[in-house]
Amino acid sequence: MHILLAILAALAGAAFWIYRARQAADSTRVVLEAAQDVKSAARRFGFRTRANQHPTEGVDDPRVTAATLLVLTAETDGGISRAEQDAILEQLQTVFQMSAAEADDLYLFSRWLANQSSNPDDMIRRLIKRTVHLGGRDTIPDLIQMVSLVGNADTGTLTDDTIHIVEKLKQLQG
Repeated sequence: MHILLAILAALAGAAFWIYRARQAADSTRVVLEAAQDVKSAARRFGFRTRANQHPTEGVDDPRVTAATLLVLTAETDGGISRAEQDAILEQLQTVFQMSAAEADDLYLFSRWLANQSSNPDDMIRRLIKRTVHLGGRDTIPDLIQMVSLVGNADTGTLTDDTIHIVEKLKQLQG
């Protein structure tokens, strides 16, 4: 009887480790797929890394810089809530006339790009400058509206950081 219990214990141990190995493989596959999604979105939106340059300089599409600005606006209060994410996606679809799939891709890439700088204030300043450079001054009213809507999405009021972003945009407006 004790031999049978030992065999069952060994089989249970082997099954446990096989299960753990499969879970680890599945987790790795999910991470790799997410990384591949970001790379695909980066390629689709024309992002190129350039040596000795800030990541925003590798962006040639004002939609990307604007979307990244929205992500950083949402993150100023400590993270992106579901309401803020929905507001960002809605703004991307409405203002840029994108499909839901395109907006998801742009949002995913923008979240990655937003995390490429350790200084959010510097990143926001660069994004505003790059967006106006790429899209012209005509983009500023849309940016103000989009930032305001995303800033209001979570609590219904703008945070001091969001107000500061809107003021920077208004200064550029003239």
